[in-house]
Amino acid sequence: MQNYQSRSEKHSNHSPKFKHTRLLIIILVLIFVVAFFRRPYQQTKTTSYAVNQTATVKEGASLYRSLSARVRTRRAGNASGTVRKYYLLTRDKKQVTYAKIMLDGKAYYVNAKNLTLTMTNPVNRYVAQLGYPHAKVTKQIYTKFNHKSYATASGKPRGVVIHDTGTNNSTLSGEVSYMEENYKTEEVFVHTFVNSSEIRNIASLKYMAEGAGPKANPYFVQFEMIRETSAQGFAKQLANAAYYTAYILKKYDLPVTKGTKNGSGTVWTHNMVSNYLGGTDHVDPNAYWRRDAKRYFGTTYTIDDFIKLVQAYYNQI
Repeated sequence: MQNYQSRSEKHSNHSPKFKHTRLLIIILVLIFVVAFFRRPYQQTKTTSYAVNQTATVKEGASLYRSLSARVRTRRAGNASGTVRKYYLLTRDKKQVTYAKIMLDGKAYYVNAKNLTLTMTNPVNRYVAQLGYPHAKVTKQIYTKFNHKSYATASGKPRGVVIHDTGTNNSTLSGEVSYMEENYKTEEVFVHTFVNSSEIRNIASLKYMAEGAGPKANPYFVQFEMIRETSAQGFAKQLANAAYYTAYILKKYDLPVTKGTKNGSGTVWTHNMVSNYLGGTDHVDPNAYWRRDAKRYFGTTYTIDDFIKLVQAYYNQI
């Protein structure tokens, strides 16, 4: 009987067979973990858009040499470089914005939330110095506005149109009341009003607005800017407007791109609609931006400056 092992000895945890099984399980777990963290991001329909922006990568941010697998190459040391492209990626049903940045002659990819864009326009620099403030989006939906669906295949907007009221010394609440009270006769409304302290959404974003003519209304979210009366008010209003624009673009998985003559692009002024799409002849908010930028900051302000500010907010949402 001494030549035979007991049943318990044959199946002990120290048997070669058990050791091999345990080793195989450990290897499989390691393969799964590596595969999970190396798996590629799935890109949205709008995969990328080109830019030319100077930025600083925040200290300690992870830099990657490829978007196809998240294998960190190095950590940034407060490095400055040139952003060439942004990528809208999705993973686990969440959108993530990555940027391609040139550092020391090499291309790296970094999560855009780790970028600090260099602002050259004095108004944008002032907003940056304030820490990129913004109001919360509040809702005060007026249900009597017309409910027409967007004329897009997805049924969602494909960008934003910016207006200003054209009225000096008015208030946000006064402008909202006027629009609601006169809608039956004027048949004009926008989705949202913005001033230096408030972003008030008055019309459902599920439906098109009627403020930029027949060539633009079926495709864009629209908001009005109230004319401000101080340097801080003007800058904070632009901050709120840029944040709201970024908020809308993020909501609908859209890039930050300027409207063009061929109709592409996501960020439009009413003036650009008049010049590129037609169906309207308004030129706002150009005169307002030009006047107050000169009056309060001794500079100019254009849609290119605004888009840079939008991108700064977009990167952080």
